[in-house]
Amino acid sequence: MAGILMWVTALAPVRNRLFNLFHGTHQLYIVLFAFYAWHVGKGNMGKCMGGVFLFFIDRFLRMLQSRRRLTGVSARVLPSGIVELKIPIKQGISRLEWHPFSAASSSLNASSTISVYVKPLGDWTCSLQAAIVENLATRSLGPKLECPFPLKLHAEGPYGQESNYFLRYKNLMLVAGGAGITPFLAILNDLLKRHQLKQQEAPVCVQVIWCVRSISELSTLRDIRPAQICPSFTDGLTLELEVFVTRDDAKNDFTQFNSKKLEFGDTCTDKQDACKGDSCVKTISCLTPITSSQNLLMVAIVLASVAGFILMSGLFNHYVNTSRTSAQGLPMALDVFLFFLSTGVGIVVFGGGVLLLWNPAWNSSRTNLTADDGRMDIKLNMDVEAQPATLMDMCTITKGPRPQFQEIFENAATRYRGEGTGVLVCGPNGLRESVALQCRAQNFKHRRAQFHFHSVSFDL
Repeated sequence: MAGILMWVTALAPVRNRLFNLFHGTHQLYIVLFAFYAWHVGKGNMGKCMGGVFLFFIDRFLRMLQSRRRLTGVSARVLPSGIVELKIPIKQGISRLEWHPFSAASSSLNASSTISVYVKPLGDWTCSLQAAIVENLATRSLGPKLECPFPLKLHAEGPYGQESNYFLRYKNLMLVAGGAGITPFLAILNDLLKRHQLKQQEAPVCVQVIWCVRSISELSTLRDIRPAQICPSFTDGLTLELEVFVTRDDAKNDFTQFNSKKLEFGDTCTDKQDACKGDSCVKTISCLTPITSSQNLLMVAIVLASVAGFILMSGLFNHYVNTSRTSAQGLPMALDVFLFFLSTGVGIVVFGGGVLLLWNPAWNSSRTNLTADDGRMDIKLNMDVEAQPATLMDMCTITKGPRPQFQEIFENAATRYRGEGTGVLVCGPNGLRESVALQCRAQNFKHRRAQFHFHSVSFDL
């Protein structure tokens, strides 16, 4: 029954419209696995135990990552209706509501926050937007210590592909539809930061194609200031932005794109540590989230967990089995229970112990790296004011028709002849299918550029 419920809620109509039901129902995997183990026994369960063991390790780390509750640093509603939240980067939305969002900031930035964009579609996201608008309308101009949201935030992740997979290409084509621009903002942030650090593996030519319904959605591009991140980015990076506005009849007036920001202190947690003046300063002790770049730490946690599992299994098998010898040995239920207990002790005690011992040293090096990065001297070889202030000033806007991908890819094939080009697409299924079709058509032609298609989706 648990497996049937998980299968039904995993269907696309249920998962997309009732994500919280999908997420909550899939916590029944524990019941499914437990009854499977008690049904087939410990011996047959070993056929799938390798993958299950790694999954439990990952689930334990995610539980540690999201155990703290806090609110965002700031929130605002953009003219397009999208909600921008900034939350502390080291911390982990309500215990009863889980939603997947895309980050719009880079891990290379010295900022201590991470930005996510929330498009109001369902009841929960619309209520979040309404709460921010209501607080903006009612609160005074001065800062307040109380948080505007009664519910605290948790965070897990990141999920999806390896974060730096786009670095393998010299040229990039980023195709987005609507809110699909969000993950590409993080990529652009990352590329600008890498060019500032003079990293050689960063792509040198980036073409962004964005389809929107209303011109007000372009306000999202105001958050990235290339000249501020990397003043000399034009020397090593060619950045082109093409925006296609399909359903907008408003005037092309960018001065209307103003959005007020709702500030509520540095952070708001359950416990206030110290207050200075009008701002509240908190000290938060937290395990740093595990990322894919910490391969050595992950290997150590896995090896320690496996060693602890083997040790506890041996101890239980020796002492419990020998003290209750019988012709048939231990009952299957008790045998499987001891197997689960060995798994839990191995992961929590041994794997968690390695994480606790490793984390202070890693946090110290991470803090020093951030501090050094913040003190980095940037030599301005050109006039920053002469460069585009934001990405909005760099984009080319076309109103009316949808982009002609055949023409776009024909021009790109001529431009990038003989080179590999990464094509990243985030948007509706129709958009992804059209881009994938053009990538395949161009790859079949001789002496042309090779387009490598990657689908970036909001779905889990």
